[in-house]
Amino acid sequence: MTEAGGTEGRADARRPAFDWESAGRELGASLGAYHALVVIGNDPVVTGRVAVGIARAQATTRRVAVGDLFAESPPIQDLVHSDDPHGLVDSFLYGVSLSRIAYHVPDAGEMFVMPSGTEPPEYEELFPNPRWHRLAAGFREVGALLVLAAPVSAPHIEDLVAATDGAVLVGEAVPRRLPVSSVISTVREVAVKPPEDLIVSPTPEEPAAARGRPRWLVAALLGLVVLFLVVAAAAAWLAYRPMARGGPAALGVKPDTARHTLPAVTPSPGAAAAPRDSLSRSDSGVATDTLGVLRVTNPQDSLQSAAYSVVLVADNTQEGAILKLQQDRAILPAATFAPILVQGTRWYKLIGGAYVNRVQADSLLVTLRQRAVLKAGEGTVVRAPYAFLIESGVRPDAVPGMLQGYQDHGIPVYALRQADGTAWLLAGAFESLDQSSLYAESLRAPGLEKPVLVFRKGRPF
Repeated sequence: MTEAGGTEGRADARRPAFDWESAGRELGASLGAYHALVVIGNDPVVTGRVAVGIARAQATTRRVAVGDLFAESPPIQDLVHSDDPHGLVDSFLYGVSLSRIAYHVPDAGEMFVMPSGTEPPEYEELFPNPRWHRLAAGFREVGALLVLAAPVSAPHIEDLVAATDGAVLVGEAVPRRLPVSSVISTVREVAVKPPEDLIVSPTPEEPAAARGRPRWLVAALLGLVVLFLVVAAAAAWLAYRPMARGGPAALGVKPDTARHTLPAVTPSPGAAAAPRDSLSRSDSGVATDTLGVLRVTNPQDSLQSAAYSVVLVADNTQEGAILKLQQDRAILPAATFAPILVQGTRWYKLIGGAYVNRVQADSLLVTLRQRAVLKAGEGTVVRAPYAFLIESGVRPDAVPGMLQGYQDHGIPVYALRQADGTAWLLAGAFESLDQSSLYAESLRAPGLEKPVLVFRKGRPF
């Protein structure tokens, strides 16, 4: 027993720790569209490592500055090779120039670090300072990136995040007043697989009955099992196939209108849209291809599409979907809804978020559950790359008013910021071309004469 316990202790000691900087690098590779963000966490070491990892990933293609807003974050401070104690606090309090407190990191591309400074940060005064807005705008103007590492418990942390493009949460802590829509992504520790030389897999002992059983008998039994499964599957297919012609009533399953839940049976893939004339316009004026399927107008953007979203709930009426959208829009980024057919009945899914990678959508789902917007187990991440483009090239200052106008007419329009700073106004988020055709008929409203189907791209406005 003693020897076994000692071996286990040595294995634990050799098991690799979670690499927070590598996790930051992995996330950082997808943040090319951002220009200012706040990395928030409890632990100054862990948070600093994530911030440094993000910066290293982006510093190979553009200039990146990492700022330490803890009293001192060792991973950031260790990169400062200077006796000058000035930092961000001195810049905001006493006007010390950023060029004086920014130190280039050797062999890290265009990466710079900025320490906290000669005094601990006074967050009540520092974070609401309007200079953060001007600083973030300056980085955006030159195409650079500002990464700020800050404690989750700091007062007015939400004010600092509001001045930037959003926050990356490290660990399980979430600032109470931080809007869900401000969370870009989260980084959490995952179990690390121990080295293979430490894994001892006991060889299972073959049961005595199996050892004495002839091999031909085992093969015969397996053959009988396979034959039984094939016959059962064929019988089930023959039994249910005629019922498919009878529609929802034949299935005997109806949508639960009291709890707004979807039945378990899903529609056939081709039931969403009927064929139309070759190279014609659909009834809603949307271009279709030779088979009547809606045609995407920007296929070149498929690889960079902001396809991943979170489905919150489903409602069996459009009025109910509009009401839920109005209730949750303030906390849900890129909020919209999309119709689906379930056993011939139209339902509307409330959808939020628009991200290039699934990790960010998973982070939104976790945050919504932590904020009690969703209960444990509710919500799911889907890939919905398509949407209808309503307006393009919209100036940022015009976006709120235009969104409100469409929302007043019950149209689920949201904005995605483009690389040139303008915004696309989009409606819906669809998992397939057939699904998008269900919503096309709703686009006959005034002002929506020629909406086009596109791959969604950009980031939540």
